[in-house]
Amino acid sequence: MNEEFIIPFKGLSIGSHPYDYKIDNQFFENFEYFESEKGNLDVHLDLVKEAKLMDLHFHLKGMIEMQCDRCLGQISTPVEGNFRLVVKFGDHFEEESDEVVVLPTTENRLDVGQLIFEYINLLLPLQKAHANIEDCDPEMIKKLEMHKKEEADSRWDALKNIKLK
Repeated sequence: MNEEFIIPFKGLSIGSHPYDYKIDNQFFENFEYFESEKGNLDVHLDLVKEAKLMDLHFHLKGMIEMQCDRCLGQISTPVEGNFRLVVKFGDHFEEESDEVVVLPTTENRLDVGQLIFEYINLLLPLQKAHANIEDCDPEMIKKLEMHKKEEADSRWDALKNIKLK
């Protein structure tokens, strides 16, 4: 991962420390399993260091270019969200929950690049489609309509007459 996303927290003083990141296509090239390789996002991280823990607040906002599930064309999807992570220190690495991790006391750096990538994935919609079907690729919609008109399987006709009481 890019050194830009490594935070050397051992030297930080107690208090708030802001970080701002620009996420672009180059960022996504570092990850194999992502539905898109294009996007532009701004990430603001407010790291609050305390004596025995760190409290990280992420705000992500931007656009991800994705493939439409319906027509396979490209769509730009706006994404925005806030996430929180509490980092405690202990003997070994452990994920206590989605929002709490324990880092070994021997660690002195935190890679937030992987966290940002995971947060972006959480912001993506489950169904990725143009808002209006009119915006979809007309050729692909025509092909889908042709397949939709195929005859129904007659084996299921008997089930249509069953009524539940």
